[in-house]
Amino acid sequence: MGGICGMGMAPLAGFLVDDGAEVSGFDDNPDENIRAKLEESGVSLRIPSPGESFDCIIISTALKLRLGELRKRICSKELLMRGEAWAKICASRKLTAVVGSHGKSTVSAMLAHAAKNLETDCGWLVGAVPRGFPMHRYCKSGSGIISEIDESDATIEGFSPENCVALNADLDHTDTYSDEKKLYDMFRRLFARTKRSIIYNSSDSALSDLAKASGKKTVPVDASGNFEAINFAMAVAAIQEVFGADETTAKSSLDDFQGLLRRQETIFKSQRIYAVADYAHHPNEVASFLRWFSGKCGIDENNILFFQPHRYSRTRRFAESFARILSGFAESEHMKIYILPVYAASEPRDPLGESSAISALSDKITLARKEDFPEIISTALKSGRKLNAAIVGAGDFYFEAKKFFNDNL
Repeated sequence: MGGICGMGMAPLAGFLVDDGAEVSGFDDNPDENIRAKLEESGVSLRIPSPGESFDCIIISTALKLRLGELRKRICSKELLMRGEAWAKICASRKLTAVVGSHGKSTVSAMLAHAAKNLETDCGWLVGAVPRGFPMHRYCKSGSGIISEIDESDATIEGFSPENCVALNADLDHTDTYSDEKKLYDMFRRLFARTKRSIIYNSSDSALSDLAKASGKKTVPVDASGNFEAINFAMAVAAIQEVFGADETTAKSSLDDFQGLLRRQETIFKSQRIYAVADYAHHPNEVASFLRWFSGKCGIDENNILFFQPHRYSRTRRFAESFARILSGFAESEHMKIYILPVYAASEPRDPLGESSAISALSDKITLARKEDFPEIISTALKSGRKLNAAIVGAGDFYFEAKKFFNDNL
């Protein structure tokens, strides 16, 4: 078995090792924390030898454009996308799938945490790093399993869950589902394949209509308020439905949940500085996070946002929304907004999807380079006011910012 390992690949690799496979992986720029977790679980990280043969190669979406290069270098009987491999694992298990444009990692981690606290034999695969427990837990065929699945590369079409926890239906990955009709059709097909129940956020009108039309058992959840309240309400409802817990037990099973890295993660804190990072990369996510961040900061303090857009296609499609949201917070919360170059992921460069597509729409948004970051922080600290810095986006700048704060302050 061979594979290419990244953040979302790590729990899959660990699960396969526990299932008896021999797994190795490689990554051009591996996160050292993930590397350590993989090696602890028995996954070797190395560069394959030219012509080396594997039973199966599993790649993330970001590697799709390098398939020709991979096929020249490595031989394999089978090549799968990450989502296709996850679907194979889940097909022989009773999957509770967490779906939606945002909130999936947090809610699936909350369900995994509850499964652990309730002493169930349920396994899980979480696509981010939880605090306090591992990204995956193995379970044998026929057992329950919790996993987030996403629509970004259409591999969601291969899943037939036992239960579906639907958080929201915001148009996001427009390179895969180009408009809301195509996105809603995807949810319609997913709900038709769901075997037992659909737990959905009743405040999302599209999800409500689709769930009610599915003919399946539905569990509407009155989930409103900020994203923390919505995630909690959805998780509690899912714990009740999937594990048969009463409401009090479901809530108490989440009492010691510590969250995830890159989800409202405090990356540095002192008397002078509060720095937090978040994975938000859709306009609605960014707006929700900024409302949360503003609540943590004093209006007379020095509040700065560094936003790294994720993918040219998303930046181009939602430039006006991003500009409106970011400039609104710059004005109402006296927040300085810096926008960094787009993190392309697997996409080729699109000049119309550069960060300038956002900054050109507002004089309250400043284009910045990664290398400008130390000077911006240094200048902000000279004011004498407390600095509140937010690092937002699904790109790689998070790692650089985190290292800077911990090495220099």
